[in-house]
Amino acid sequence: MKFLTLFALFVASVAIVSAKNDYEWGQKGEKDILLAEQKVTKAFFVGLSVSTKYTFSQKGNLDAKTITYIEVNDNKKKENGAVVTLASGGPGSKGCTLKFKSQKGKGINDTVKIYGR
Repeated sequence: MKFLTLFALFVASVAIVSAKNDYEWGQKGEKDILLAEQKVTKAFFVGLSVSTKYTFSQKGNLDAKTITYIEVNDNKKKENGAVVTLASGGPGSKGCTLKFKSQKGKGINDTVKIYGR
């Protein structure tokens, strides 16, 4: 019985810790530099989910860096953050597009950080 109680508490604590929707793609190295940092927000709409896109492009930049790591941090304090998908590009490329989709009745409030070298 003690084991089941401890196991239930462990599962509950893991669920609480991982409640925020933070995402990462790739691996950040010591020599990587911050290429972009952008706050992505969109207001909620009652009863509906909202979506938006974030595109990072180095078009026209002769010194374009290669993306090595993408980090998306959920700025909300509860588990109602947006789901983020990497739609195109990403680590190993020069640009990327991220798609954000909120839960029903919730908005989007995330911070995107892109690193490269």
